[in-house]
Amino acid sequence: MDINQMQFANGLQHHKKKKKKTSTKNNDDVTTFFSPVLFCGECSPCAAPPPAIGDVWLTDDDEESNIEAITSTANSPIRLRIDSGHEATGRMDVLRTLLMDLDGVTHVHMLPPPLATDSNVEETNGSNANASSPPRVIRIDYNPSTKPSTTTSVISTQNPQEAKQKGSESDLVYQAIMSRLLEARFEYTVLPNDEEVGIRSDSTHKIHSISQLLPNKKDSSTTSKVKLTKSCRTRLRVSGICCSSEIPPIRAILKPLPGVRKLGVNVAIKMVYIDHDPTIITAELLAAALNEQRFGAEIETDGASSSLTTNGDDATQTSSFESIMNLPRSKFVESTFVIPGLVTYTQDKMDTCPIGKVLRQNFFKHHLRTFHLHAQSQTLKVEHDPSLLTAERIYNTLVSGLKDDAWGRIELAHDGATEGLTLPVLSNERRDDNEGNDFLDEGGRRLYCFRGLKVNILLSGLCWILSLLSYVGDSWRFLQYAGIGAVFFGLPPVAMKAYLTMRRCQFDANCMMVTAALGSLALGEYDEAASVSFLFSISEWLEARATKKARRALGEIVSLRPDYANVIDPATGDIVIIPASNLPVGCRVSVRTGDKVPADGVVVEGTSSVDESSLTGEARPVEKHPGEEVSSGSINVGSSQLVIRTSSTVGDSALSRLIELIEEAQANASETEKLVDAFAKKYTPFVLVIAFCLCTVPWFFGEEVGRYWSLNGLIFIIIACPCALTISTPVTYSAGLAATAKRGIIIKGGSRLECLGHVKTVVFDKTGTLTTGRFSLSHLEAVGGSKSRKEILRLLAIMEAPSSHPLSACLVSAAKDEGVVLSETVCALQHTILKGEGVTATVDDERVYVGNARLFRRIGMYNIPQQYTDWATEWSDEGGTVGYIGIEGVGIIGMYCVKDTIREEAPSVVSTLHQSDVEVIMLTGDGQGAARAVGTQIGLDESCIQSQLLPEDKLHYVSSLKGSSTDRHPSLYGGKKLILMVGDGVNDAPALTVADIGVAMGEGAALAVEMSDVTLMDSNLTKLLFSMDIGAKVITTVKENIAFSIVVNLIAIVLTCFGKMTLLWAIVSDVGTMLLVTLNGMKLLSPRTIAAIERKQDGMLAVRTERKKDGERYENLNEVGSGDLELV
Repeated sequence: MDINQMQFANGLQHHKKKKKKTSTKNNDDVTTFFSPVLFCGECSPCAAPPPAIGDVWLTDDDEESNIEAITSTANSPIRLRIDSGHEATGRMDVLRTLLMDLDGVTHVHMLPPPLATDSNVEETNGSNANASSPPRVIRIDYNPSTKPSTTTSVISTQNPQEAKQKGSESDLVYQAIMSRLLEARFEYTVLPNDEEVGIRSDSTHKIHSISQLLPNKKDSSTTSKVKLTKSCRTRLRVSGICCSSEIPPIRAILKPLPGVRKLGVNVAIKMVYIDHDPTIITAELLAAALNEQRFGAEIETDGASSSLTTNGDDATQTSSFESIMNLPRSKFVESTFVIPGLVTYTQDKMDTCPIGKVLRQNFFKHHLRTFHLHAQSQTLKVEHDPSLLTAERIYNTLVSGLKDDAWGRIELAHDGATEGLTLPVLSNERRDDNEGNDFLDEGGRRLYCFRGLKVNILLSGLCWILSLLSYVGDSWRFLQYAGIGAVFFGLPPVAMKAYLTMRRCQFDANCMMVTAALGSLALGEYDEAASVSFLFSISEWLEARATKKARRALGEIVSLRPDYANVIDPATGDIVIIPASNLPVGCRVSVRTGDKVPADGVVVEGTSSVDESSLTGEARPVEKHPGEEVSSGSINVGSSQLVIRTSSTVGDSALSRLIELIEEAQANASETEKLVDAFAKKYTPFVLVIAFCLCTVPWFFGEEVGRYWSLNGLIFIIIACPCALTISTPVTYSAGLAATAKRGIIIKGGSRLECLGHVKTVVFDKTGTLTTGRFSLSHLEAVGGSKSRKEILRLLAIMEAPSSHPLSACLVSAAKDEGVVLSETVCALQHTILKGEGVTATVDDERVYVGNARLFRRIGMYNIPQQYTDWATEWSDEGGTVGYIGIEGVGIIGMYCVKDTIREEAPSVVSTLHQSDVEVIMLTGDGQGAARAVGTQIGLDESCIQSQLLPEDKLHYVSSLKGSSTDRHPSLYGGKKLILMVGDGVNDAPALTVADIGVAMGEGAALAVEMSDVTLMDSNLTKLLFSMDIGAKVITTVKENIAFSIVVNLIAIVLTCFGKMTLLWAIVSDVGTMLLVTLNGMKLLSPRTIAAIERKQDGMLAVRTERKKDGERYENLNEVGSGDLELV
C-alpha cells in the first residue's frame, strides 16, 4: 500500500468513528465527496488541510467514498444553484466572503455540481474547451430573524422561489442574503426542498484538437441566445434639483412606483438614474411623476430603447433580423466629410473648433439635425435632411467658411443621399448639452436671448440695476420702485418651486428666498427685494454654466454608446443603417473611417487602426487585424473599412457596463457628503429659529426696533441657506470622478476617491499585476526517463486545457508550437483544480498531477534526484515559476519552468510610491526564489515580499494589515492609514474585497472588475499614481470648500449681529460662495490641474531614471580603466 492509500484509509476510519451515516431520505443532508487524500484538520493523521469542499471528489469505483457532510445546527438552510462562470474558484471564494459577513449566517457549504444529463454532457464536451464552468450548488445555513409582515416580499420577478414567506412573518436574514446576491450580480436559482441535488462524480473533458485548447475568442454561436431584457436604465435631467435636500422627495416620488428597482441622484449635474422594468413603467411616466411636483424632469436617455428583446433560436433570430431591416426610416441621412485640419485639435477642445460655429450660423435645426467631429480620424459626420439641405451645399459652406489653408483639402467622403444611408427613427430624442449652440429656428431666432438665459431673468436684472440707481441721490429715489418689477419678473418661478416644496412639508432654499423677498417688500425695501429675486434667479443659470464642464465630461462618456450600426444585409451585401440598440448578436457590421464600433465583436475583414482612448485612456490608436476583438464605442481612425461580427448586444457590451459603473459612482454619496448634509440639517433650522425670533420678538419694543431687527432676521434667513455648503462636496467628487474616467480609471464613488487620498500601504499581487501575465516556457526536463519530451507536453496540454490560469495557456501553447497532436478521443476525467497547488485528473486510466512543489510534498510524491532539485532552485532564482508533472504510482515524470515579464512601468511606480512615503508589499503564490527575483527588479526589500501564499493566505494577510491600522474611518479627516490592494482577479479576488480599496487591472478577470473599487481599464500602473494624486487633490479641495463656506457664513452672521450687513450683500455672499466653491471643485477638470499632477509624476519618474542612468554610468566607469576616464 502506497502513502496515498495509507493516508486515505486512516482518514476514512477516522471519519467513520467521528460520525454515523445519516439517513439519505432527508433532503437537507448533503452528500459530499473528498479527495483520495482525506483530511479533517482535527487529528494528527489530518494535520494538513484539505482542498476546498466541492473542488475534488472520489471516483465512483470506491464504495467508501460516500462520506456525508456534517449537518449544520442552523435552523434554516437554503440551497442555491449559482452560475459560476469562467472564474469559478475565485467567484466562489468571494461569494463565501460576502455571505459570511452577514449577521445570522452560520455556514456556507460549497457542494459538488448537479448531476449532468447526457445532453448536458454532450454540450459540456463540445468543441469549445474553454466554456464556462458548470453551475455550482451551495447551501447556506442561517438563524432566521423575523418581523410581522402582511405582504409577500418578492426579491426577484425572475425567480418565484425567492418569494419566501413563513406564515405571517418576513425572514429578514433571508432577504439580506438575497439582496447581497443581487448587489454582487450573482445569477442564481433557489432550489426547492423537494429537488434532489445530484452529485457529479465523473467530470469529463474531451479534447478534439490542440488548437481548441488555446484561449478562444468569443464564439458568436455560443452567445446568440439573448435573454429577454427585464431591466433598463433611464436618465432624467431634473432642473429642480438645487442641493441634497431634494434627494429625499425625489426618492419618495419614484421609489414607490411599480417596476422601479434602483435609483441614484447626482446633485452636481442634476441627473437622476433609474433602473426599472420598461414593461411595467416607461421613462415618460417616470418623468411625469416628477413633473407633477414641478421638478422640471426631462428624458436624457430612455433606457427602453437600448433593451434587446429578441429571442435566440434560429427561426426567431432570422425573423427578428428581417424585422430590424424593415424598421421605419426617418427623413435624415448621414454624410461624412474629411477635414485634415481637425488633427490639430484635441477631443477635449473640440467645442472651440470653428466648424461648429459655421454650421450653426448657416443652417436651421430641421435642416441639419446634429453633427459629430473626431480629431484622429479627421472626419465630420452630419445628419441632415437631403430634401432641404444637400451634402454638396454643406460642402460649399465648409469650403467658404474655412478659408484658412491650415484646414487642408476638404473632401466629401460619403454622400448619405447618394449612397442611400437613410437613418432609422430613434425611440428617444437626443439632446445637445452645449448651451448657446442651438441652431436657428425657422425665423432665424433663438429660444433664449443669451446662452440659455431666459427673458424673464434678463428683465428682472434690468429692473434690479435701475433700482440700484436710487442710491445715486434723492432725485433718483423714485427708481427704487423698479425693484417691484425685478420681483415681478424674477420671483414667480422661485415662488412656484417654494409652493411645491411646502406641499411636501419641506422648507428649502426657494422658500427662504421667497420669504426674504416678500419680507423686504413688506418693509418697503424694494431694492433689497430686487437683489434677492434677481440674484437667486440667475444663480441656477450661473451654477449650470459653472458645472458645464463636469456635465460635458460625463456626457462624452455616455455619448460613446453608438446610436447607429451599419449592418451588412446577408442576402444582398448592402449596408443598412439600424439603431444600435436593435443590433442582434452574430451579424456582420461595416465600420468605416470615423465610425464607432456599435457593439463588442471580432474583426472578420480588413485591417485598420482603432482609437480606444475613450475606453482605456490610451492615446495611441491600436491596429486591428482579422480575428482580433474590438470594443463598443471605439472609433475606426484608419484609412480602411473594418467588417466585424458582433459578439454581444449594445446593452451587454463592456462599454455599457462601464457607463453604468460611472453613473453609479456619480450617484453614490461619500461619508463626507453625508456628514456635511447632517451638519446642514442642524445648521439651517438653528439659524431659521434665530431669524424667526428676530422677525417677531423686537416688534414688542416698538415699530422702529421691529423694522430694524426684522430686516436683520431676513438676512439670517438668507444666511441659513445651506446650498453653498451642501454643493461644495458633490461637485468636487463629480469633477474628480469625471477626470479619472476620461483617463480610463473607473472609481466607484466619491468615498473610494476619498480613500485613495489616504492610502499609506499598497499591496500588489505579482502575476498579471506587476508582471504582464504572459508566460513563456523556458525549461522542460524529463525526470526518470519514463516519458519523452513530447509525451510530457501532451499530458501537460490535456491537464491544463480546462484551466483559465495564464500559466495554463502558456503550457498549451508550448505544446502546439512543438507540434504535439492530440487524438479526439483523449479524455481528462475528474479534472479538479487544487487551489494554490495545481490540477489533477485521470488520463489514460492514470491519475495525473500537475502543480507546484507544495502539491507534490502534500501527496508524498516529491522524491526527485538532487540534480533536478538544484535546477529548480536555479530556475526559481532567475525569476521563473517551477512546476512538476507526476503520475500516481510512478512519481514525478517531468519538471518545467515558465517565465513572466515585468511590466515596463512597475519599477518606476514602486519607486514613486516609496518617494511618497507609501509602503509597498508584494504577494505571490510563487516560490521564494521567483518572488525575490521579481521583487529585486522592481526595487522591493526582501521584508516586503510575501511568497508561497494560497488565495486564502492573501486574504488573511490583507486582513491582518487592516487590523494593525488604528484609524479605519474613511471620512474626510479619518482613514489616514488605509490599505490598497492591486490585482488582476486570478486567485486574488477575495483579497481585493477585503482591502480598504481594491484596484483591478482591466485586462484581468471580469469578477475582479465587478468586485473592486477602482478599475484601471488599460492595466497601466501609472494610472494608479494618477488616481491617488487626484484623491489627495479632492480631499484638499473639499476641505477648502467646506472651510470657505463655513467662514463666509460666520462672517455674515457676525456682521449681521453688529448691523453691518444688508440683504444685497447677504445674497451676494450666498450666491457668490456657491459659485466659488463650484468653480474651485471644477478646477480638477482643468488642463492646468491635470498637467500639474502629470508633471509631478513625470518629475518623480525622471528622478528614478536619472539615478538608474547614473548607476549605469558608474558601472561603466568601473569597467573601463582609469586612462579612459577623460573619454567618458
